[in-house]
Amino acid sequence: MSQMPSSPTKLAAGCVVYRHDSTGAPLLLLIHDKYGRWTLPKGHLEVGESDQEAALREVHEETGVVGELGALVARIVYTVRSKRGLERTKQVTFFLLHADSFDTHPQGEEGISAAEWFTPEAALARIGYPQVRDVLAQALTMLS
Repeated sequence: MSQMPSSPTKLAAGCVVYRHDSTGAPLLLLIHDKYGRWTLPKGHLEVGESDQEAALREVHEETGVVGELGALVARIVYTVRSKRGLERTKQVTFFLLHADSFDTHPQGEEGISAAEWFTPEAALARIGYPQVRDVLAQALTMLS
């Protein structure tokens, strides 16, 4: 039996970006992606880049936000399909990131139509991907 050669796993990294409001309650940054869903900022690793470097770069590129990178939250793995119908595995590593400010600058050219701060309950309700919702829920246990 011959098997189709499998494509290498696509690697990406992102962050659960948070700040605290004036009462000390956490607020979380979500982006509205090119597929019309709310999610966490993330993107592909460039050659020679670590997960941490890619996570910081992607958050800054997609939202304009910089901050202090924190602990690893989770790694998720799922299958993506290319325009030609080829399937490959994608692994995304998420870290905590404490944002330096509430200022955001969503990157329209990347299909990011919004970058907004939400309470934990609102963020969990808005996320359009179940695995990403699980990452956010895990991050909230780390923040409390």
